Order: sequence, then structure tokens, then C-alpha cells
Amino acid sequence: MTAALFRQVEFDQAAYDQVLEKPAAPTKYVIYFTPRSGSSWLTDVLSQTKRMSLANEAFNPNFIPNIARVCNASNLDQYVNVLMRRHNTRGVYGFEITMHQLKAVFPSQERFLSYFGTGPCFWLIRRDIVAQAVSLAKMVTTKVAHTAQGTAEDWRRADESFAYDAGLIRRWLKHILVAERETEAMFAAHGMTPLRMCYEQMMPLGPERVAQVMMRHVGVEADLPEGTFETKHAKLGTARNEEYADRFRRDEADFLKEVEAERAPWLARFDDLAALAAAAG
Repeated sequence: MTAALFRQVEFDQAAYDQVLEKPAAPTKYVIYFTPRSGSSWLTDVLSQTKRMSLANEAFNPNFIPNIARVCNASNLDQYVNVLMRRHNTRGVYGFEITMHQLKAVFPSQERFLSYFGTGPCFWLIRRDIVAQAVSLAKMVTTKVAHTAQGTAEDWRRADESFAYDAGLIRRWLKHILVAERETEAMFAAHGMTPLRMCYEQMMPLGPERVAQVMMRHVGVEADLPEGTFETKHAKLGTARNEEYADRFRRDEADFLKEVEAERAPWLARFDDLAALAAAAG
């Protein structure tokens, strides 16, 4: 599948060689995440620091064909080489990736880590996996992902068109759970120690404090003046989301007990972002 992602690229060797003359970012970081965990908001925040690269989903297989054409990259090696140079932001390159994306694009975890190592990284999830699954089911059904897309009328219509479907919510909850399970296994197998973040801690802190914590973890100067950030991303969940989440918890109580038991050890390891933000000043 990986080769197919680059099939439409009309490769220009001379242009590629010219890009390679530029330095690759010596500092690389990765944000591992699950969908509907605040990752788009976080990308927006980190890109505005002007120090943390674009922090986007450069390895989302849905995006790679277009990015590869722009980057003049006809295979995975070239793609990584170009990204680490084109998006070298004062010596830093970072991006977000889900386990499902990693498996779709890279032949193995070892191949992925051969590019990006086991250095500074983050693990972003959502503690309330039911609310997360409802949000993901709604996004897939309505095709509305963020408040930065469309108008208030678009969001209202999408909300009204979203019908309760326990089977659909369960399907996407299991999708999220598989990503958590496999990402945790990768961390354990390779001795990786990410800074563990969750949506519920991250959003109340606000962009400045979250950026400071993450920049400090990567080793980047985190002196950000107040008012640095202006984001178009806001909470898209509604009372309907909450109603469906409560209903699902009642309908699937036995299933959720199993989910909670599996997740408990992972959730216990999460870092205290508020304390880290206080330490970062």
C-alpha cells in the first residue's frame, strides 16, 4: 500500500537534490494520538508557536498523495527526507500520528522508529472514551469534523441529523481502544516514555500553558508572551452528544466494564499537566 501513496508523483531528481542541500531538523518529536482527542486544536496551537514545526498529520494516508506531489517525493524515504527539511522550524520537526496511520504507511514499527527514534514524544488520548466514540461516530456520519469547518448552520444541521446508533458507537469505541492497546504495546516494547496527555486535562489549561509544557519536554525555549495564540477550533460536542453517551453507558454497561478494566493501568500513568505547566512557569 505504501508505494501506491506515491504513485502520482512525477519525480524531479534535480529538485530533490536541491532540497537535500538544506539541513534536516536535528530535533524530532512525535505526538501519538487517538481521533477526537483535541489533536486538531493542538496542531493549531503548536504551529502558532513558530518553534514546534507544523505538528500536522503528515503521515495520514489520506493526505500523503497530495503532500507527496508538493514535496516531490516518490517513495517513503524521500518523503521523510523532504519533510524534515521543508518543515525544519529553527531546528525542530514534529508531527501527529495515530497507530492506524502508522500501520497503514510504514512496513513496521521498527521502520518508523528508524526515521524518528524513541526520543521526545507525546501520547494524547481522551479519558472519557465513550464521549470520544460518540464524537467520532458523529464525525464519520455527518462529515463535520471541526468548528473551523463550515458555519454555525452547518453544525446545527449535522447535529440534528445524527441519530443514536449503539452499534456504530461501539464500533468506533473499539477502533479507539485498539489504537490505545497497540500504542501502549509499542511504548513498552521499545522502552519509550512519552509525556502522557489527555483531552480533559489539556483543554482547561489553554494554549499558552499547553505549548509551554510541550516545548519544555522537547527542549525548546518556551518563553511565549500572552496573546500569542488565536485558534478557530472550539468544542463541537452538544447536548445530543452527552445524551447519546449517557444512553450508551446504560445500554452497554457490561461491555464498558471490560473496557474500563483494560484501560485502568494506562490511565493511571498519565502525567499531571497542571503541575507541569506550573513548573514550566
